[in-house]
Amino acid sequence: MVQEQSPQELKKRMAAGETCVINIVAAWCPDCTRRQQPHFSGFVQKMEAAAIPVYQCVVQEEKLVFCSEDHKALTDGFGGHGYPRTVLLVQGKMVDSRVEVMDPLALGMLADEFIARL
Repeated sequence: MVQEQSPQELKKRMAAGETCVINIVAAWCPDCTRRQQPHFSGFVQKMEAAAIPVYQCVVQEEKLVFCSEDHKALTDGFGGHGYPRTVLLVQGKMVDSRVEVMDPLALGMLADEFIARL
């Protein structure tokens, strides 16, 4: 199951050197809500089987309006807008950031790629 995290919580995880995946989404985004979300649990299961936790952060409820400056800074730090964005952190550092990986096959391949990078 994906845990919702605030930008502050994610910054703490990064500062602690955690290896994890962060999924950046926007509540208004159909690619996030209708295209990726129904298939995301398979990705999460693969990552968790490899002992890599997956977190999610909703950065916009309304198009082009960030929830806060911290949400904007988090998004900018991971490569800017473009949702859904799936980010691999290794020891607190971003090593990969992908946008618009949404279907089951692509999500499975992304999980395999992320796991292979560890």
